Amino acid sequence: MKVQLYAVCLGTTWKWQFSIHTKTDIHFWFEHYAADAGLVLFEPFISLGQGVRLLQSLGKEESFVVESVEVKAETMLKRLRTHAYESGITLSKTLDMSIINYESWKQASALLILEVGVYNSIVEACSGRSLLVDEIHQVLEGIGVNCEAEDVWLSYLQLAHLNGDLDLGNGLKIVDIREWRQWFKKRIIYSCNRCGSGDERMFWSACIHCGQECPYCEECLTMGRVRFCSLLVSGRSSRETRVVVSEDFYAYIEPWGLSSPQARASLEGLQYISGAGAKVQERGARSFVDPKPSAPRKFLIWAVTGAGKTEMIFPFIHYTVAKGGRVLIATPRKDVVLELQPRIAHAFTGYSVVTLYGGSEQRWEQGQITIATTHQLLRFHEAFDLVVIDEIDAFPYHNNPMLAYAASKVCKPSGVNILLSATPPKAIRRAAERGQLPHVRVPVRYHRHPLPVPQLIAVPSLRKSLQTQSIPRTLFNKIEVSVDRGAQVFIFVPNIQWVEPLVDLLRSLWKSTTAIRIEGTSSKDPSRSDKVQSFRNREIRLLVTTTILERGVTVPKSDVFILDADSRLFDEAALVQMAGRAGRSKDDPAGMVYFAAKEMTQAQKEAIRQIRHMNRIASKQGYLVGG
Repeated sequence: MKVQLYAVCLGTTWKWQFSIHTKTDIHFWFEHYAADAGLVLFEPFISLGQGVRLLQSLGKEESFVVESVEVKAETMLKRLRTHAYESGITLSKTLDMSIINYESWKQASALLILEVGVYNSIVEACSGRSLLVDEIHQVLEGIGVNCEAEDVWLSYLQLAHLNGDLDLGNGLKIVDIREWRQWFKKRIIYSCNRCGSGDERMFWSACIHCGQECPYCEECLTMGRVRFCSLLVSGRSSRETRVVVSEDFYAYIEPWGLSSPQARASLEGLQYISGAGAKVQERGARSFVDPKPSAPRKFLIWAVTGAGKTEMIFPFIHYTVAKGGRVLIATPRKDVVLELQPRIAHAFTGYSVVTLYGGSEQRWEQGQITIATTHQLLRFHEAFDLVVIDEIDAFPYHNNPMLAYAASKVCKPSGVNILLSATPPKAIRRAAERGQLPHVRVPVRYHRHPLPVPQLIAVPSLRKSLQTQSIPRTLFNKIEVSVDRGAQVFIFVPNIQWVEPLVDLLRSLWKSTTAIRIEGTSSKDPSRSDKVQSFRNREIRLLVTTTILERGVTVPKSDVFILDADSRLFDEAALVQMAGRAGRSKDDPAGMVYFAAKEMTQAQKEAIRQIRHMNRIASKQGYLVGG
């Protein structure tokens, strides 16, 4: 995008600005400051990236007193050329300026008429958003603003920027550094203002706006091209100071029928969200004002698989929306979003619920409760009072700096991030254990039975079994016992290419006994959803799968077999999650879990240790049935 640079004199000081619609700026300054204002406009227009770069350089200078606009205009032009040269920006040789004062504006200016209702609709539609031009067009067209008349929508955006209701910036941020190992050679570092990716994810290509090679971010390219000269519009949300009043949090917990471990976790979370957990308060109506924080606070709910994490966040949602706040629930996968939507909508019938994922029809709607895939977070900026990040250790969120950055910027500075996980990453777990991250543990499932502890089966590698077309008798007997007791059997393997061969082998072995249906599925299986549903319906009894089903699948009365449990692809978290498919039903809480492997790995040891540790905590806290 092209912009115009200008300098505005307000009384006795200068201020440098850029504009996407100069006529709006001229009217704004003279209507607010009248004869105290004066403008020097520089032409021709330059790219937005170059304009932001120049303003950063010019902004480092101290403001100074001037006698008149006309006296300093030539000086301003020289300063602009100097800073452009120092910043490595090539300006047109025909760079010129024009001076506008209050008298000339009054005589020559036509009125700029903007509608208050349209302005408010645009500000509200962009509130808490981070949008590129194409996305802005879709948002504005959705509220009836004609984007074909460029003058109109640019004028509204520029006025909102001048009023402080919207931030207009470029797509990439730049920082100058000096390489001391290369004799302090100057170097420019680029990073994406939308996804936070650094220099290593920048790709250079010719740009019609810059008139030269211009970088863009490859990391978030699927969400739209972010160039150095791209316009990025960030809507501002209200940032009120939090006033914390002592109140009865059980009013937000009791309607949801939580178990005692769930209720305790929800209570601690509510106290933290409200701020009451950060300061000891006396009973009564005593309150305190928490100063505006610079970053949202974080709270971890470390709950075992099957503990009912979704139900635990209902009181948080209830509390936040009842106070007029906005809630975001972010989850890694689209299918989880679609599964959560009816549950949340049914539980909170009086509030608007919006679901966002690739291809969502509600993409530009604003809701009091938003359920979104983690990639959709890139289009938000400080929009929510409460952000719940589900499965922080799961793909694609785990070890993805882009999504971690997106999650960090969608919450208001005064808001709270709730992190949910059964297997937190080591850094987060360490922070919690050292007291650096407020958290609560839920060491038991809702039915209050202990977690099934995996049993070890020493067997040859799965590759060898497939080559010899035989399954070790000890393993086969265990699977047969599970089938005979009426359990649904998960059989996890580390590689997709082993799913179908193992299915064929199991089918051949079961032909001579009971006729049961055996199927396999993976991330490449187009019928995965249908097969999982058939497995839930007990039409399929044995399901061979990969880690694609390690989360989010609850099947009553199920047993779990993890073959090649010593594979490098199965880390501690994956083993705990897969083991967590067993024993989730109150009618069959003691489901069986088996680690079948040639050797014992550290990951297996840590997974078993973590499961036993949670059972010990649950026992000590008196949560387990029968004490």
